[in-house]
Amino acid sequence: MTRTAVPSRVADQVEPERAETATAGRRAAWTNGDYARVLAVVLAWNAVLIAVAYLFAPSSPVDEGIPKTGIGSTMSLLAHTYRWDAGNYGEIAMHAYTGSYAPTRAFYPVFPVLVWLVQTVSFGTLGLLTAGFLVNLVATWLAAVALLKIGRHFFDGERAPWLVVAAFLTAPAAFFLHSFYSEAVFCALGFWAYLFALRRQWLWMGLTLIPLTASRVTAAVFVGLCFLEFWRSKDWKPRGLLSWHLLWFPAAFLGLGGVLVAMKLQTGDFFASFNALKGVREWSYHRFNPNILETLWFEAKLTGHALLGDTRMDAWTLMSHVLPMIGLALLFASSVYVLVALRSKGVPLALFGFASIVMLTMNSNVVSVHRYLLPCLVMYVALVLFGERRPKLRGAVHVVLYANALVCGMIYLRFVTGFWSG
Repeated sequence: MTRTAVPSRVADQVEPERAETATAGRRAAWTNGDYARVLAVVLAWNAVLIAVAYLFAPSSPVDEGIPKTGIGSTMSLLAHTYRWDAGNYGEIAMHAYTGSYAPTRAFYPVFPVLVWLVQTVSFGTLGLLTAGFLVNLVATWLAAVALLKIGRHFFDGERAPWLVVAAFLTAPAAFFLHSFYSEAVFCALGFWAYLFALRRQWLWMGLTLIPLTASRVTAAVFVGLCFLEFWRSKDWKPRGLLSWHLLWFPAAFLGLGGVLVAMKLQTGDFFASFNALKGVREWSYHRFNPNILETLWFEAKLTGHALLGDTRMDAWTLMSHVLPMIGLALLFASSVYVLVALRSKGVPLALFGFASIVMLTMNSNVVSVHRYLLPCLVMYVALVLFGERRPKLRGAVHVVLYANALVCGMIYLRFVTGFWSG
């Protein structure tokens, strides 16, 4: 007798089960993966900052950094993010560079353009502060993910890379990642460019460096960092530079070139961003001076006298001289330590740190430098590296993180209440 083939009921049942299992596996992998875990940390970190501002700012004295009218002047949930230089970014997001206030041109366009884009995509339903918050939330998340993966390049296990992220989010000026500033976007682009270089993904590195140079002129140190990593991948051999991938490094400055063209079109001056602060009384301390040793010596003497009590330690001296100089000293020490401890592997990061010191002191002052140190990831790597190489002193790393968080909290309260904070 011929038997008619009957579809297997078991087979029909197995395929959906496999599909469901695969879907559940992917969902679990994402939930337990780097992106989800870092997102949870960044969301919690932002929630804490919002809560601190909402609970403590109303009962604190205020200063001139709070706008008198308009955006940031009311008691909204995100008003505390709009202080000091945030007004310049807001102006660019709303009116580009068409305003008459020249110093606005000193601020680069990537962050405000992203804010404008988010508002446009939402058809105007999102306000300026909400759009800025979303941009910085995503940028901080991506920066922290990149930093976690960079940490895994230098450390084994899970503990140390997460400490690198913790060092970033507890840095004394870390709250600027939450504020209506460009720090988060700059860090995200810079960290991912370096991560792509570590992975030898030169195409993605180059494409990330281009918008980075349109974010700030100090992006040049990240271009240098990636170039050094590229050269290290060739065992530091000069002939290793004979590669078409080398062209990504000059191409990176297409972003800066785009800014110059935009300035020409909107202001009539290619170099409007470089000339924006000339003749402005409030910014008179900004004067280009390549003699960084003169600047550092002057700042070191001022800081020393303030710490010894020879001169009054007022708020301006503390925020604009003492804290930045302490930060620069730590950056120098971190760079030396990474160079000694990691040798060839640490050369790119160490030279990145030294170059950052040069770049950040070429304007005759160190005002706001503690904020500009946020992207200097060599400091985070050095701190964790110190604890990993000396297990008995790992507790000291946690003490430093706790102390940094306290300093960050105190400066943050100054910022949200309108006092100068960098």
